[in-house]
Amino acid sequence: MSKADTGDTAPSQRFDERAAKALTESMSVLDARTFSDLRDEEFLVVTPTGTYTVDAIAETCTCPDALHRAPDEGCKHQLRVAMARGERPIPGWVDCSAIDDGLGQHLSADPRIVTADGWTEVLDVR
Repeated sequence: MSKADTGDTAPSQRFDERAAKALTESMSVLDARTFSDLRDEEFLVVTPTGTYTVDAIAETCTCPDALHRAPDEGCKHQLRVAMARGERPIPGWVDCSAIDDGLGQHLSADPRIVTADGWTEVLDVR
């Protein structure tokens, strides 16, 4: 377990519409273990409307939102990758029944959720 950052103004603590979509919309995140054409820290995000490549090191995505609007916190695909890998903990107040069942399904890392006491733990969505 690790102590979560509790600063309300920290970017990682904001939870906007993109973050909500990243958590609830149907998306599959694939890494080099499941899709061999990818490099380390590169992910394929498959959605019902398209397939996008997220580079976690360069902090880029090939989707139109990332390419044309470049949101400060990243597009929903970048956020999905970060949440699925446990790099961005899910706020504890989130309705867990609304989380997409596929979150973290194809990755070796686990999504994490902030507990009431400010720690994080593995989120069991399966």
